[in-house]
Amino acid sequence: MKLRAIASLVSCLALCASLATAAAAEMVMKILIVNPSQTETKEFDIRNPLPPEVKPSHVINADGLRVEYDSQVGTYLLLGTVTLKPKEAITKRIVLEDVWVIGAERLSALRREVRSILEKLERTPYAEQGRLMADAIERRLGAVEESQSEPFVNPAQHITRYREDAKQLERVEADFVSLRQLMVMAALKPDRTPEAAGVADTGAGPVGEQGGGLSARSTWQLILGILGMLAFVSISFFLIARRQLKVQLAKQAVQTATATEQPSTILGHAATPPPPPAP
Repeated sequence: MKLRAIASLVSCLALCASLATAAAAEMVMKILIVNPSQTETKEFDIRNPLPPEVKPSHVINADGLRVEYDSQVGTYLLLGTVTLKPKEAITKRIVLEDVWVIGAERLSALRREVRSILEKLERTPYAEQGRLMADAIERRLGAVEESQSEPFVNPAQHITRYREDAKQLERVEADFVSLRQLMVMAALKPDRTPEAAGVADTGAGPVGEQGGGLSARSTWQLILGILGMLAFVSISFFLIARRQLKVQLAKQAVQTATATEQPSTILGHAATPPPPPAP
């Protein structure tokens, strides 16, 4: 008789305590399968979804299980089969790379870009507005940096904190769109105030004649660069929304599978990785 062991059977994450540094941190996902029968040897199918942030390259040791993508639910699954004697139990330990970390280099790169834009806005009417935007970005980056440096009590808290910080970085990217647009306006019309930037200008004169302006070549390079960044941000938001939808579909599929299981196949429950925040 073949039964299915799914995520709600028993699945939990725990820190690997033997690690030397945070940069090399690993997480261990445990799946417990129990044969409740006192007389029958039974075969169990393991079909356990991985957290949405985990890809096959992040699985260090699958403990004999396969990692396959399920296009119907849009997530990677741990698949396998085990045969258990009466009352026998087995625990699968899947070692994962700790992908729930926002690296300091990423935050440093964003800060460098802020400084670069502010330098281009110097001696233009947009300098003050740019500094206000940069201050807002720095506050968000500082909050993420502080959150990432704090120790965590358990893996569930670690993952939840990462997802909250990732949402903060999405807001930072939105702030960057406004800051880059300001840089483009300063390059095109360096002599105009931010309040007048929305009014058509019929005056003649090449860009770059005013102090703080840019050459025509640099201006077009900036324009093309900003358009490329806007396209990148738009695609990123689309992919994030698509991933969130897939995660919701995966959760619904797991809940549906749980509802169809025999009660005797589920003997206990343990904490699963927290679901991703709603978009």
